[in-house]
Amino acid sequence: MKPELMRRLLPSLVLNIAVPLVVYLILNPVVGSEVVALAISAAIPLLVTVGEFAVRRRLDPIGVVAVVGFVVMLALLGLTGGNELVVKLQDAVLTGPLGLVLIGSAAIGKPLLLVVHRFGGARQGKSVSRRALTVLTALIGGVLVLHAAVLLALAVSLPTTTYLAVGKPIGWAVIAAGLIAAFVYRNRVRAA
Repeated sequence: MKPELMRRLLPSLVLNIAVPLVVYLILNPVVGSEVVALAISAAIPLLVTVGEFAVRRRLDPIGVVAVVGFVVMLALLGLTGGNELVVKLQDAVLTGPLGLVLIGSAAIGKPLLLVVHRFGGARQGKSVSRRALTVLTALIGGVLVLHAAVLLALAVSLPTTTYLAVGKPIGWAVIAAGLIAAFVYRNRVRAA
């Protein structure tokens, strides 16, 4: 990763991952409830993202993902009566279903990346085969489902504190590996 990009992303990563982890570790013994400590610590990215938008009129993409995850988590918390596993899996709740939708769209021959390509790439005169878009849609969907499955396995097998420390980095490693595979495939298709 380029140093300039890392300097731009580092504050967002710290505010959206490291600070919530530290807040959880401090609050858990104080409030006596992992769910309450998790919910409060998960609200930090929401506050940071809303505050940054109010002050700078700029949205942080990492913060936006964290905010969407937080909203989904709160809804699921309400529906499940405060199940701690829901709080742990807020990212997987987004990536798993999205991955299944992408895989399903590829399986029925209507890849969602074809729609994205028509709105973006097709206007720029770039032509990509339907087969390549179907494979990319299935590949990205598979990576997102794998991400959710890995997080689920970690969430049920690790204590909350350990999960919070390792879950996101491992999840990001899965996503990064998938992105690399998608870029390699895309470059291979372009070279052909």
